[in-house]
Amino acid sequence: MKAIQRTPVVQLVVDNIKAYILSGEISKGDKLPTEKDLCEKLSISRSTLREAIRILQAHGFVELKPGKGAFVARTRELDLEDVIEWFISHEVELIDFIEVRQAIEPLAIRLAIQRVTPKDLAILQHINDQFVKSIMKDDVPNIILLDELFHNTIVEVSRNKLLISINNKISECFKEFRSKTFRVPANARNAITPHSKIMEAIEQHDVEAGEKYMKEHLNSVIADLNKITNG
Repeated sequence: MKAIQRTPVVQLVVDNIKAYILSGEISKGDKLPTEKDLCEKLSISRSTLREAIRILQAHGFVELKPGKGAFVARTRELDLEDVIEWFISHEVELIDFIEVRQAIEPLAIRLAIQRVTPKDLAILQHINDQFVKSIMKDDVPNIILLDELFHNTIVEVSRNKLLISINNKISECFKEFRSKTFRVPANARNAITPHSKIMEAIEQHDVEAGEKYMKEHLNSVIADLNKITNG
């Protein structure tokens, strides 16, 4: 006999809203019901709903518009051909974003290594551990969220407010890239070693190594993009 597995409430909410989006009752671009209406209809808390919407956003089903609410981003499952087509059609702007990250993130990690505290280090290590575990389980939504959290936390540890502000804007624009790139299993696996090297440099307070590994990591992101768009 096997132990009964309980499905987390958040996952049930995700499945419920996703089924609604895929049902054909709502179209791409339509606004989802308000937080208040969804919470009442599903008998859940706002925190549970927000976590579910965050997962649906990572999956590419929902788009959040500040001050306006959540909107349907797509109404069908994606296959690999859809992902490749999206990368090809967005290649130029994606390279623009990565080039800006190539300027910002090596600076961020240089400052972060100089200013990191034991608490920061523990947080980053936990994020990276969970990131690797998610890749091993092929848990795409968590891979997406944890990759974003890892990079954003490094920028936050820099303690440079202007850098953090610039990164927040870039990161928001980069969400859809992450939601697509990690649907290619090789791309997720390719991030394990760079993240581990970056963590090692932070732990050893090695500024030069941290900057080097971050540059190599972002170069590999462009290489993965080229593999997809060039077949």
